[in-house]
Amino acid sequence: MGLKKNCDNGDKKGKKAAHHAARVMAWILTAAVLTGCGAAGGEDTADVGTAGTETAAAELSDGIQEEGAAGTETAQEPAAEAQTGVEDGGEKRPATMADLLQQSGNVPEVAAAPELPDTVLWFNATYACLTYTNGCDWRWVGGMEPTEENADKAEYLLYSSWNVSDRKSGVEAVNKLLGGGHRAKCQECMDDLEAWGLLELGETRFAEEITRIAVGERTDIDLGDVPGRYVVAYYMYHSGIGAEYIAAWDFCRVNQLYADFYLCGFMEYEEAMDASLENSLRLQKMYDSWDEMMDAYMMGYQFWQGDLEITEDSPTKERRSYYEMLKNSGDSPYELDWSMELKKSW
Repeated sequence: MGLKKNCDNGDKKGKKAAHHAARVMAWILTAAVLTGCGAAGGEDTADVGTAGTETAAAELSDGIQEEGAAGTETAQEPAAEAQTGVEDGGEKRPATMADLLQQSGNVPEVAAAPELPDTVLWFNATYACLTYTNGCDWRWVGGMEPTEENADKAEYLLYSSWNVSDRKSGVEAVNKLLGGGHRAKCQECMDDLEAWGLLELGETRFAEEITRIAVGERTDIDLGDVPGRYVVAYYMYHSGIGAEYIAAWDFCRVNQLYADFYLCGFMEYEEAMDASLENSLRLQKMYDSWDEMMDAYMMGYQFWQGDLEITEDSPTKERRSYYEMLKNSGDSPYELDWSMELKKSW
């Protein structure tokens, strides 16, 4: 069985209905304050939102993809990132990969994809949302043809987004994701809330206390540079979702990194695919379907952003829309059998 949210669906729905009004008021109150008290570890967004879904899906099926808003979702806990601000006590926020490509003039050209083994396509599917939003083709390992020019682009993006400049720093970034990543950070937030006596508060009371902390009325608690993460962690806890559930957010990016390491020459193809196989078998055991894995991925993304997902321009809503585009496209990676036998075929 997959890694479940540890809550009965019926009880969860009942609880949500019973507390709907209080939750909405609490979220709105909290969001109004937190928005001005520290941005999420978020990405700058381009003009690719939830509108035009059918058009985007049609373009995707033709291999023509928009340069998107949700670029390199790299956690600063694993490694340094491209700079658009400050996150987590002086750590850098990531720029989007699309932004980086535009700044450098290195917009990737998408060539016709090769025939890859289903197992490799399964790997590619785990980070296909990112591939799509970066204007690349999920049927290529890393989204791009392995040319010398694209190797330079991959190397530039790894350095700009992860501060990875060679094999050693790349392996260190992967090990930090595998060793804890944002699921560890999420658990820390839950533990902090418990230590502060906030975790078991009702929603309205919690929002009031978080607001007092955010505006400086309480000086005994520091919410850090992404205070919204504490709100998301609180929501997860009261929905019966443990921190480990968001492992997909960390592990999908591990597959993305292995692909990039191959593109820029830090790993040979066989080594990168061997490593992806080990990581993907781990993912396959944790979750029971693409939908479940992507739900966990989105929850991890939401936590990383500190996004309360109540506004129309919510980064999480936008990222979910990309997943729906891919699911409904004529060339969807999620038509692959989640439970297929993943085996060495390269």
